[in-house]
Amino acid sequence: MNHYLATMYAATPTWVQNLILTGFSARLERERYGGRYPEFRDLLARTEWLPHAELQAYQDERLRAVVAYAYENVPYYRRSFDERKLKPSDIGGREDLTKLPLLTRDDIRRNFDDLRSRTVSAKALRTGHTSGTTGTPLTVGYDKETVWMTYAVFDRHYRWASCKLGRDGNRIAVARGNVIVPLTQRRPPFWRLNSLQHQLLLSSFHMSKENLPYYFEELDRFKPEVVDGYPSTLYLLAKFLKSIGRTFPVRAAITSSETLYDFQRQAIEESFACRVFDYYALAERVAFSHECERHQGHHLAMEYGFTEIVGDDGEPQPRGSAGKLVSTGLHNLAMPLIRYVTNDVSSLRREFCGCGRGLELMEDVTTKAEDVLTLKDGRMISPSVLTHPFKPLDSIEGSQIVQTAPDAVTVRIVAGSGYHDALTTHLVTELQARLGQDVRIDVQLVDALEYSKNGKFKWVISHVPLGI
Repeated sequence: MNHYLATMYAATPTWVQNLILTGFSARLERERYGGRYPEFRDLLARTEWLPHAELQAYQDERLRAVVAYAYENVPYYRRSFDERKLKPSDIGGREDLTKLPLLTRDDIRRNFDDLRSRTVSAKALRTGHTSGTTGTPLTVGYDKETVWMTYAVFDRHYRWASCKLGRDGNRIAVARGNVIVPLTQRRPPFWRLNSLQHQLLLSSFHMSKENLPYYFEELDRFKPEVVDGYPSTLYLLAKFLKSIGRTFPVRAAITSSETLYDFQRQAIEESFACRVFDYYALAERVAFSHECERHQGHHLAMEYGFTEIVGDDGEPQPRGSAGKLVSTGLHNLAMPLIRYVTNDVSSLRREFCGCGRGLELMEDVTTKAEDVLTLKDGRMISPSVLTHPFKPLDSIEGSQIVQTAPDAVTVRIVAGSGYHDALTTHLVTELQARLGQDVRIDVQLVDALEYSKNGKFKWVISHVPLGI
């Protein structure tokens, strides 16, 4: 939603905002669940039970198709192949991918236009942004088929949780990062209704000890069968339930976008009297992994992308050894990403899940541990909701948020080419729109970001105790 529409939305009464959100959902429904979506949904229902070798054969077939297309239609890959005296026929499948170089974020920034297929116009290219929790946002492009396949995989995740999305699906309470309630609002409702998809959208920006009772009064009325949100946000709700000595039973809790810690999983499962089904996805749309009903690890969606684990030297790691995730999308022809290096760390397991599916298992992804911001009015803000202002800013080479007081936040920026004062203004404006006008935002341009003594990076550092 652009700034003009957001301003107009904020000025309308709640019932109109509900209509706007429902109308917006109808548009997204057409984009996400049209075209080949039913075909991909049915495909995934079949392939999850294929033997592992047949799934690998499917990956090889898709890789050959992506590579051949990229060579013929994408300037970046034509150059890359020619420089190495390679032809598409030299890449017969997964085992041959190491003949090609790794693709980094910097490579994408420097070669964005040359990574776009010449059969797809710039206008037709759909664009998305990485979340920015690594401190370095990125813009990527993809096509309609990638959208349909993404939501087919997402549909499978809900199915594994014995739940269903959509008009004829379950009632879902969603607690994520969209600003759906004006931040200036001081009294309930701190939620909005998407009646088309049976979703109660909970504001993650108004959760405080004083406000949370209102949330649960509405949840008691709405009676959701599923809670879906960032782990840290659902954890706040779970901790509040524990503090008042009650539970709120639902069929399943769906988590993603952050590292899910064991203490969070335990609290959420106890407070909501259900199992947590976590999934891992990337805005770059090259990898997806998710938990089945056995909860023995994250199944890689092998039909969606091919994932390698590489060491610091860029060489493939054996199963069981940790390294960076390197993934290749199997359906995006508009802007193929081949051997894309993510900023996440994991390993592939040697064993398979007891459920009997042939999909590989991946260990939990090690993303960066973040802190929750606690503001002076008692609101607790999940770090993932703070990523949105950074998403379009490709000229930022690194960033870090440090809360020094309940009303003071410092944003450290490592500026890249093209960074200018207007972007600083953008960050201050957008962060205050989420945290409040009374929160001081100090943007500092720095040469380097802060790392811990053991070399780990935290995107959000809070020196303020958690409110609950």
